[in-house]
Amino acid sequence: MLLVGDAAGLAYPQSGEGIRPAVESALLAAQVIAECDGDYRCENLQSYVDLLEARFGQREPAPGLLDKLPAGFRQAAARLLMRNQWFSRNILTNRWFLHAQDKPLPPRVKVH
Repeated sequence: MLLVGDAAGLAYPQSGEGIRPAVESALLAAQVIAECDGDYRCENLQSYVDLLEARFGQREPAPGLLDKLPAGFRQAAARLLMRNQWFSRNILTNRWFLHAQDKPLPPRVKVH
Protein backbone atom coordinates (compact mmCIF):
# COMPACT_ATOMS: atom_id res chain seq x y z
CA MET A 1 0.00 0.00 0.00
CA LEU A 2 1.30 3.45 -0.89
CA LEU A 3 -0.16 6.55 0.72
CA VAL A 4 -0.38 9.79 -1.25
CA GLY A 5 -1.26 13.39 -0.47
CA ASP A 6 -2.89 14.13 2.87
CA ALA A 7 -2.96 10.42 3.74
CA ALA A 8 0.85 10.47 3.55
CA GLY A 9 0.98 13.65 5.65
CA LEU A 10 2.19 15.79 2.76
CA ALA A 11 0.09 18.95 3.22
CA TYR A 12 2.35 21.95 3.73
CA PRO A 13 2.46 22.86 7.43
CA GLN A 14 2.59 26.64 6.84
CA SER A 15 -0.54 26.82 4.70
CA GLY A 16 -2.31 23.47 5.02
CA GLU A 17 -2.40 23.42 1.20
CA GLY A 18 -2.05 19.95 -0.18
CA ILE A 19 -3.17 19.79 -3.81
CA ARG A 20 0.32 20.01 -5.31
CA PRO A 21 1.87 17.37 -3.04
CA ALA A 22 -1.19 15.16 -3.54
CA VAL A 23 -0.87 15.22 -7.31
CA GLU A 24 2.92 14.92 -7.30
CA SER A 25 2.93 12.05 -4.78
CA ALA A 26 0.28 10.23 -6.86
CA LEU A 27 2.47 10.59 -9.95
CA LEU A 28 5.49 9.27 -8.05
CA ALA A 29 3.45 6.36 -6.66
CA ALA A 30 2.20 5.47 -10.16
CA GLN A 31 5.75 5.51 -11.49
CA VAL A 32 6.98 3.18 -8.72
CA ILE A 33 4.01 0.83 -9.16
CA ALA A 34 4.64 0.61 -12.89
CA GLU A 35 8.32 -0.10 -12.28
CA CYS A 36 7.41 -3.00 -9.96
CA ASP A 37 6.20 -4.95 -12.98
CA GLY A 38 3.62 -6.81 -10.89
CA ASP A 39 5.96 -7.63 -7.97
CA TYR A 40 4.73 -5.40 -5.14
CA ARG A 41 6.93 -6.59 -2.28
CA CYS A 42 8.01 -3.92 0.21
CA GLU A 43 11.58 -3.77 -1.08
CA ASN A 44 10.28 -3.00 -4.58
CA LEU A 45 8.08 -0.20 -3.26
CA GLN A 46 10.81 1.37 -1.09
CA SER A 47 11.86 3.69 -3.90
CA TYR A 48 8.55 5.54 -3.35
CA VAL A 49 9.69 6.56 0.14
CA ASP A 50 13.03 7.67 -1.30
CA LEU A 51 11.32 9.71 -4.03
CA LEU A 52 8.97 11.35 -1.49
CA GLU A 53 11.85 12.33 0.78
CA ALA A 54 13.84 13.67 -2.18
CA ARG A 55 10.85 15.75 -3.32
CA PHE A 56 9.31 16.92 -0.03
CA GLY A 57 12.07 16.35 2.53
CA GLN A 58 11.91 14.24 5.63
CA ARG A 59 9.00 14.69 7.98
CA GLU A 60 9.59 16.71 11.11
CA PRO A 61 8.16 14.69 14.00
CA ALA A 62 8.95 17.36 16.59
CA PRO A 63 7.37 20.82 16.74
CA GLY A 64 9.24 23.55 14.91
CA LEU A 65 10.84 26.55 16.56
CA LEU A 66 7.77 28.75 16.02
CA ASP A 67 5.55 26.16 17.72
CA LYS A 68 7.60 26.61 20.90
CA LEU A 69 6.88 30.35 21.12
CA PRO A 70 3.96 31.55 23.27
CA ALA A 71 0.65 31.71 21.38
CA GLY A 72 0.17 35.42 22.17
CA PHE A 73 3.54 36.27 20.65
CA ARG A 74 2.80 34.22 17.52
CA GLN A 75 -0.60 35.92 17.09
CA ALA A 76 0.84 39.42 17.50
CA ALA A 77 3.65 38.68 15.03
CA ALA A 78 1.16 37.20 12.55
CA ARG A 79 -1.03 40.32 12.73
CA LEU A 80 1.94 42.55 11.98
CA LEU A 81 3.20 40.37 9.15
CA MET A 82 -0.22 40.03 7.52
CA ARG A 83 -0.49 43.82 7.26
CA ASN A 84 2.74 43.91 5.25
CA GLN A 85 1.93 43.68 1.53
CA TRP A 86 5.40 42.39 0.58
CA PHE A 87 5.21 39.58 3.17
CA SER A 88 1.66 38.64 2.17
CA ARG A 89 2.53 38.44 -1.51
CA ASN A 90 6.05 36.98 -1.46
CA ILE A 91 6.13 34.77 1.60
CA LEU A 92 2.55 33.84 2.40
CA THR A 93 1.16 33.49 -1.13
CA ASN A 94 4.12 32.69 -3.40
CA ARG A 95 6.28 30.72 -0.99
CA TRP A 96 4.01 29.07 1.60
CA PHE A 97 0.85 28.55 -0.43
CA LEU A 98 1.86 28.29 -4.09
CA HIS A 99 5.42 27.04 -3.51
CA ALA A 100 6.40 28.99 -6.62
CA GLN A 101 10.08 28.41 -5.81
CA ASP A 102 9.71 24.63 -6.27
CA LYS A 103 10.64 23.29 -9.67
CA PRO A 104 8.08 21.04 -11.35
CA LEU A 105 8.61 17.29 -11.27
CA PRO A 106 10.95 16.17 -14.02
CA PRO A 107 9.40 14.24 -16.90
CA ARG A 108 8.49 10.70 -15.99
CA VAL A 109 11.28 8.22 -16.47
CA LYS A 110 10.45 5.63 -19.10
CA VAL A 111 9.35 2.36 -17.53
CA HIS A 112 10.28 -0.95 -19.18
